[in-house]
Amino acid sequence: MNVHEVDSPKKGSVISVLVVTVVFVGLYFVLRALPDAECGFLLYEEVVNADGQIEYCATNHAGFLDLTRLEYPVKMDLDAEVAATTGARAVQLDLATKGGMSIAPHELAITHTEKMHVMLIDPSLEDYHHVHPQADGLDGTYRFDFAPQRAGAYRVFTEIVPLRTKRQVIATGELSVEGAAGEPQFERASFSEVDGLRFELSGVPESLRTGRDYKLSLDVKSSDGRPVGLESIMGAKGHMVAFDAAKKGFAHMHPVDSVLGEAERDYLAFLFNVPNAGWYRLFAQVQVDGREVFGRFDLFVE
Repeated sequence: MNVHEVDSPKKGSVISVLVVTVVFVGLYFVLRALPDAECGFLLYEEVVNADGQIEYCATNHAGFLDLTRLEYPVKMDLDAEVAATTGARAVQLDLATKGGMSIAPHELAITHTEKMHVMLIDPSLEDYHHVHPQADGLDGTYRFDFAPQRAGAYRVFTEIVPLRTKRQVIATGELSVEGAAGEPQFERASFSEVDGLRFELSGVPESLRTGRDYKLSLDVKSSDGRPVGLESIMGAKGHMVAFDAAKKGFAHMHPVDSVLGEAERDYLAFLFNVPNAGWYRLFAQVQVDGREVFGRFDLFVE
């Protein structure tokens, strides 16, 4: 009997198993190396909106993105034309991979009713804007209007989810506004009143710790305490964004009930979790009577 003939199939099977194992181990470490938000691969149930389009989640968790620790394979160029009378900016945003390939609108997934979310914040963390640029053709050029209320270099964070990967990607940049930039001034606050609305954040413990989930409840009423009808904005009754004093990054939070399918309630619940100690400014965005209003809170994390 030829021993080699008997052992050959077994050796072939062993080699096949080893090859498959090496491939999967390699894939595991490649995926681990990719920058990622808490949403990771968008394996949540697809949502079909009123227009028959499929939407994905961008960031379902409270995870703060420390962009000093993450590098995404995209780059963003910003160019603004300034209106002489008002100081408003007409901004052109060019988006491409770091290899130089433009990112066209048909290559982007819809996340929370939009293909692109852009957040702008001034150095004093006083003037926050959330806009959704519109594509200008198919060459990766997008446009939006921006009316700054403060001076200094505004940080610009752009969130997209390419259809090819279905993973959240962040591009960063700056837009300069003439004048002396202010420094952030913090005071622990879980209540604010803006444009006739009272914003109150409850569930905030005396001591907040890094790396822990905190479920915060947002209640919005009129300035005289009466209930108000919150209108849907980006597919939910409200949104929240947090910026840190060190300007390392941001957290884009969405209501828990829009993530977990919980029943509607009189308040909005958000998860808050950050990796670094220090001050954080939170902006709560709601819409009432067709106008967007932003409440503001300051939290300190130990």
